[in-house]
Amino acid sequence: MSGGRPRTSIGAYGEIYVMTRRGRCVAETRIRDAEGRLRKVTATAGSQRAATARLKERLLERPSRGVNGALSPSSPFPALAQLWLADLDRRDLTETTKHGYRDHLRPHVGPALEHFTLGEITTGQVEWFLKSQAAVSTSMARRSRTLLNLLFGFALRHDALGRNPVEGTSPLPSPRRAPQALTLDQIAAIRAAAASWRTEAGLPGPKSDGNVRDIIEVLLGTAMRPGEALALRPCDVTDSDRGMVVHVTGTVAFFAPVSTSTRPPTARTCRGPSGQ
Repeated sequence: MSGGRPRTSIGAYGEIYVMTRRGRCVAETRIRDAEGRLRKVTATAGSQRAATARLKERLLERPSRGVNGALSPSSPFPALAQLWLADLDRRDLTETTKHGYRDHLRPHVGPALEHFTLGEITTGQVEWFLKSQAAVSTSMARRSRTLLNLLFGFALRHDALGRNPVEGTSPLPSPRRAPQALTLDQIAAIRAAAASWRTEAGLPGPKSDGNVRDIIEVLLGTAMRPGEALALRPCDVTDSDRGMVVHVTGTVAFFAPVSTSTRPPTARTCRGPSGQ
C-alpha cells in the first residue's frame, strides 16, 4: 500500500495563491468538484483581500455534491420548499396530511428561513427558531421540527447538503398532563345540555335535529374519537342479546392538525353496555 498524499474530499479546496496580472490581483486555488475532478477556480479584484474574498464566495457557491442542477448549497430556502411541495403532491399521502404541511410551511417555517441559502442554515439557527416557537406553543414547534426534518431530508437526498441542520438541536419540552376523568355530575350536565340545546319554545332559527345529542351519547358510550363517531354508518352497528356493537371502519378527515401518519384508520370494535 503506497503512502502517498490522501485524496482530497469532495468540495475541499487547497491553498489560495494571489498574484498580480496587468495591475489586478488574481486569487486562485484548486477544488475537487462534484464530479470528483480537481478544477482551478479564480477570482479577480483590485486588492489581495478582495480577490481572496471573492474567490471564497465562488467556492461556496459551487455545489459540493452532484445535484443534477436542481439544488445546491447556494440555493435559497424557498427553492427547496417549492421543489419539496411539488414532490409532496406526487406522494401517496392523505390530503389531510398534505394540507397540514402546506398550511404550516406557508405562515410559520417559510418566512423564518426565506432569506437564507441552504448552506447558510446552521443547527444554531434552527435551534433558535424552534425555541422561539416553543415559547409560544410546544405543538407548533413540534410541527415545525417535523416539517424541517422532511425538507432537509429532501435536500440531503438531492445532495444539496452534507448534513441535516435539525440534527443536534435540543429536545423540545414535553409537558406532562395528568388525564382527568369526567365526574358523574359533569357527564349528567353534558347530556342534559346536549338534549336541551335549541329546544326552548319561541326560539328563533332552526330547531335542534338531535344530532348533537346523539353524537355525544355515542362518544360517552363507546369512547370513540369524534371523527370516528361522525363517520359511523347504519351497517357499522349491530344489536344482539349481548348488547350493541359498533365497528369502527373509518373516520372523518379534519384539515387542522398536521399528521405524519399515512396509514388508514385501523378497524376496531366498540361494545356498548347492554340495552344502549
